[in-house]
Amino acid sequence: MNYKEIAQKGYDLFNSGDMETFFNDFIDDDITWIHPGDKLPVSGTHKGKQAMMDQFAKIPELWDNFSVEAEFMIAEGNKVFTKCNAKADGMNTIFGHYSEYTDEGKQKTFITFDDTLSLFNAMK
Repeated sequence: MNYKEIAQKGYDLFNSGDMETFFNDFIDDDITWIHPGDKLPVSGTHKGKQAMMDQFAKIPELWDNFSVEAEFMIAEGNKVFTKCNAKADGMNTIFGHYSEYTDEGKQKTFITFDDTLSLFNAMK
């Protein structure tokens, strides 16, 4: 299984706005998403698909024209690190994302090493 291709599919689905397919086909029911810090509404440790869906639903409310495009990935087994270019109105920065995938190719761990200052400054 090519985990880089799976990771790229996730970014493509997210950026296309197809959140139904993103969550149904790409996210494991027992995912843990960690967004470090405590200053953003999406900060914290979120366990389970529903918790992640609830947090992702906040993104368009907080940032206009938000997108995250993978620039390159490094993979070792089922672990992928992605350097991303992140944009929104008032923001143009880089993020680092760490993911682990199940044998079925679903994301089970997601840690976002995002530029929290740029995110904070660009919030509506």
